[in-house]
Amino acid sequence: MRIIPHKIMCAVDFSEFTNLTLSYGQALAKEFEADLILCHVVSNMVLMSSAGQAYIASEKIEAERRQDAASRLADMAKTLDMDCDTLISTGHPADELARIAEKNGVDMVVAATHGGSGVKRFLVGSVTDRLVKTLSCPVLVLHGDAEPDVLPGDRNKLLNKILVGCDFSPDSSLAFQYGLSLAQEFETDLFLAHVVRPTEHVEFSSADYIKVQEGDYLGWNRSDYLGLTQQANDADNQRKATLKQRLERQMARMVPEESRHWCSPITAVLEGEPYQELLAFARKNQVDLIVLGVRGHGLLEKFLIGSTTDRVISRSDCPVLAVRQTDTDT
Repeated sequence: MRIIPHKIMCAVDFSEFTNLTLSYGQALAKEFEADLILCHVVSNMVLMSSAGQAYIASEKIEAERRQDAASRLADMAKTLDMDCDTLISTGHPADELARIAEKNGVDMVVAATHGGSGVKRFLVGSVTDRLVKTLSCPVLVLHGDAEPDVLPGDRNKLLNKILVGCDFSPDSSLAFQYGLSLAQEFETDLFLAHVVRPTEHVEFSSADYIKVQEGDYLGWNRSDYLGLTQQANDADNQRKATLKQRLERQMARMVPEESRHWCSPITAVLEGEPYQELLAFARKNQVDLIVLGVRGHGLLEKFLIGSTTDRVISRSDCPVLAVRQTDTDT
C-alpha cells in the first residue's frame, strides 16, 4: 500500500536550523504534491519584576511577539518556490504543534533537533522528543549538526538510501510502508534490517564442567570437553544461520510484487543492541534516512526515555522518520 502525505507541516523555531527544516519540508511537499504549512509557536513568556517576582507577559507584549513572528514567517514563505500556508500560535510549543497538526489533518511534521543526550538533549531537543511521543502522524526529525549541502527540492541529493528497521510488529510494518513509499517516490535504494539480540552464554572451563557433571563424567579429559563444546557451537551457528535466512526471506517478502519492478531491497540481519547496530549499519552504508516505528500509547510509554527509536533519534547522523501506529491504522 503506497502512502502519500497530503499535508506536511514544518515546525519553525527561527533557529539556525530553520533552513534545514524548510529544505526537507519543501522537497517532500513538491515530490508528493502535498500542501505545505509553516508553523511557529510563540511560547508563553514569564518575566521577572525588580523585586524578583515572576509574572506572565502582558497581552500587548504577546501580541507584538505574534505579529513579529507572523512577519518573519511570511518572509520565509516568500523565499520558497511554491505556495504554502503559515500558522502562528501561542503556548507550549510541543503541545500546540500537536494540537494544530491534529486540527488541520497534517500527515507529517518536519522538525529539527540538536540530538545528543543528557542535559544538552533535555534543553534543546525536548520539544522534538515530546512531539515524537505525542503526535499520531509521523515526525521527520532532522539534526542541525548534519545539515546537507543540497538545495530545496534537489531530490537526487536529498535521499539516495533509506533504511527501515524491521521487527515485524504493527508499528514496524507501518514504518515499512512509509519507507517503501518514500523509496519509490525518490527512487532510492531500500535497506531492510532486523536486529537479533544476542543470548548470553555461560562458559565453563573443562574443570568446571567436570565438577558440575560429576558421576560418570569424572573420567573426562580436556579434549572430551572441547569436542563437546565444539559440537554445541556448530549446532548453535547452524541455528543462527537458519534463523538469519528465514528473517531475510521474511523481510524480502514484505515488498509487494508490483514494487519489485523498481525495488530490489537489500536485507540485513544484525546481532547486538538494536539502536547501536542500526546506527552502525546506517553510517557504514551512508544512509540518508532511517525509518522506525514508535511503540506504545500508554502514559509511561509516551514519556519515558529509552526506546530504540528514541535512542536512534538522539544519536543518528542522518534524519529519522518516526512512525506511530494509530487506532485508524489497525
